[in-house]
Order: sequence, then C-alpha cells, then structure tokens
Amino acid sequence: MAETAPQGLSPVTAVLFGAGLRGHGVYGAYALRHPERLRFVAVAEPGEARRLRFRRSHGIPEERAFTDAERLLARGRLAEAAFVCTPDAGHFAPALAALRLGYHLLLEKPMSPRLEECRALASFPLAAGQRAQVAHVLRYTRFWRSLREAVAGGSIGRVVHFEHTESVSTWHFAHSYVRGAYAVEERSSPLILAKTCHDLDLIAWILGERALSVESSGSLQHYRPENAPAGAPERCADGCPVEASCPWFAPRIYLRGEPILRTVLHSRAAGLRLLIRAGLLAPGLMGALGTVIRPLAALANWNGFPTSAIAEDLSPAGKLRALREGPYGRCVYRCGNDVPDHLVATFRFPSGATATLTVHGFSEFEGREVRVFGTKGVLRGVFRIQNEELTLTDHRCLRTRTLHHSGVNAEGHGGGDFALLDAFTAALRPGRAASAPELSGPEEALESHLMAFAAEAARRKGASVSLAAYR
Repeated sequence: MAETAPQGLSPVTAVLFGAGLRGHGVYGAYALRHPERLRFVAVAEPGEARRLRFRRSHGIPEERAFTDAERLLARGRLAEAAFVCTPDAGHFAPALAALRLGYHLLLEKPMSPRLEECRALASFPLAAGQRAQVAHVLRYTRFWRSLREAVAGGSIGRVVHFEHTESVSTWHFAHSYVRGAYAVEERSSPLILAKTCHDLDLIAWILGERALSVESSGSLQHYRPENAPAGAPERCADGCPVEASCPWFAPRIYLRGEPILRTVLHSRAAGLRLLIRAGLLAPGLMGALGTVIRPLAALANWNGFPTSAIAEDLSPAGKLRALREGPYGRCVYRCGNDVPDHLVATFRFPSGATATLTVHGFSEFEGREVRVFGTKGVLRGVFRIQNEELTLTDHRCLRTRTLHHSGVNAEGHGGGDFALLDAFTAALRPGRAASAPELSGPEEALESHLMAFAAEAARRKGASVSLAAYR
C-alpha cells in the first residue's frame, strides 16, 4: 500500500491515453485511492462512454477530454507524465510524441507489436531528469523479487535451468485470444509478445543475462472450426446442444460471474467451495442467496471483468445484446482466430543456462509456476490469486524452507500494479518513499521484446534463431 506523501509534496499530474481496462481500471483507480500521489488532468479516449466516465471520475473539465491522442498532443505539455494505455498497435505514436514534448512516460506493455517501433522507443534520448517506464508490473511483487534475490544471492548455486509456465484459464484465453482483441495476430500482437512479455522480462531480469538463441514450437490446436460439437450454432445464445457441459458457454461467463466462481472454487475453505460448486451447478441459487448475502447478488448479475469488456451498456438488456451481436457471444470454435493456443520456447544464455517458457490456454485457474534448478539447490514457486508460495530445497541436506508465502491476493498482478505506481510517482517526487526496484525504461524492456520476436520467428521457421540479429 502506498505511503502518505510528506506534507508539502504535490501529486504528480498526468494525462491518459486510453481509458479502458488498464487506464481506467488500474491507473485511474490508483489516482482515486491516492490523490496525494497522482492526479489526472486530461484524457484522450475515442469511446464516448469511457471518456465521460473517466472525465467525471477525475473531475476533468470537458475541454480537456479529447476524442483522440492527436488532439490532446496538439495542446502541448499539459502535465508532468503521460500514461499510454491504448491498444497495442496504438502505443508507439502517442508514446514517442509524449517523450518529444517532455512528458515523463508510463507505457503499457508491449511497447509495440512492431520491432522497429520498439527499437525507436528504446533508443529515444531522454532529457536530463526525464523518466520512462514500461509496465512490467511483476517485477514489483514480493514473490518475484524474493525469487530474484535468492538467485542473485547464490542460494541455489549456479543456475542450470529456468523453467517458467504461464497457465491461462480456459475462460480467460477464450475471452482475450479467441473471441477478443488478441485473437488475430495481424490486428494485435503475437501471443508470446502480448501475453508473456511479462514472463520474458522476468527470465532476463532474474538471470541477469541476455539470451543468445531460441527454439520454439506451438500451434492453434483446439479452438478451430473442425472441433465444434455437432449442431453447435455460430453463437452460444442461439441454442447450443452442449451448453451445460461447455466451459466456454458465453452467457455463463459474462452474465453470471462464472470466472470469479471458478477462481474461488479453489479456496481452501471447504464451506465456501461447497457453496460455489452449488452456484455453478444451479445458477439461480446465487440470485436467491444474493437477497440475503449482498456480495452474492453481484455474482448473479456480474458487471466486473471480463463482462466489463463486452459492452458500454452493462444493463441486463445491454449485455444480452452484446452476446447476440458482438464478438464475445460467438462459439469459441467459430471465431476466425489464428494465434496459438499453446507454445513452448527454449532460450540459451551465455553462462550455459537454459530457460523454457510455456504458455497455454487450458488451465483450470490462472497462474504462473516456476522451477529454477541450480548446482546447490532448487527454487519452486506458484504465483496465483489463490496462493503464492516460493520454496528452496538444498541438494545436500534435502531441507526445504519457505522464502515467501501468502494466501489469497486479489490485488492486480499480485500487488504489482500499485507497487509500480508507487515507484513511478516516487521517482518523480524524490521526497516520497517506494520499496520497489528501480524503474525499467524502454531500453531495458527491449530485451524481453527481442526475445518474443525471435521466439515467434523460431516457431514459424521451425528452426533455432540467434538473437544477435535482433540486436
């Protein structure tokens, strides 16, 4: 949690490009919770409802709410910092323009789906005192910092192999990479860049090395037309014969809060698990119990993520219309998607260490798992909403000790979202405290992007690719 600023320090002023899930839901939420640290004074957002919502939430006058980035940028420098949270393909232009105007920059990852644009941002000559930060938020969590400290401190000796897995839940993968904005690579980014940019950054950051080469394989195996059940319609709401057993049935995911129910289903509280299982099997139960237990009423008529992404109108009629007309109501086997639903990339480093990154869209819950094998011991960890745990086992004595543990952590990215903002605002106000790593700008963030571009090339070619050419 952010500390209160010392008396006399004003909040960092900022403009926002893109008032969607990250811009409004994370950075905007931080500013409202910590007005002593961050204040938004202008916004550029093409969606009228989103623009109005952000403007009203942050007390921004109408003349400082713009329909596009160009109009905001044409006004010159209106604040100290610029937050760029547009869709991936729209990151580069406002980020570069903001830097040229002298703004401090906080840029959502990935920097760009185009290699040459990533290089341009990484090579931009910052003015004296100017700061730029790419939102690799996982660096700012206690879990990943503890793992890095253990590796750097020699607790497991020399690292031989780093095994990293990002397991994406079935509903989340379908939402983002089958039905959603990242389903078609030409309109977004390769899966390994869009989803695992965080993870590649962690591997390079923890090992403290730059990869030499990469091999990769993976494909779109399941979410394809030929795998559709017999009689399945184009849209879930059109009467699907397998709706009761299909984990991707859109009305359950977007109208009944099933993603949240599935997450809580893995709670250690037996009574809560029983209640949630009953709610999954009998959706009407949540509505009935909601009349007595208020939080359950929200699950019966869910408006949080991912439902918040399907429409501006989140009334019951608006959500139904979105499922009948928009992309999120389509059968997952008939979406025209082309990104892989599973892949593995293997990197080789100068020390001789290897690292594997695995990502897939078939998990029962969200999370990352890691094993780091060294000459003296092994680090094992799980990083999930339901549980975070990092242990170290010594080879010689076979003793295992816990380096980090926490129960349910529902804060964004394990607390990394707000911890990054603590660090960013502290960097712009030296009188403020921040217990987090130094900011990592575009130059440092470029390494994870190069790893992603090279891995995608290796997957497509079916051959090892040297990263030297990318540097």
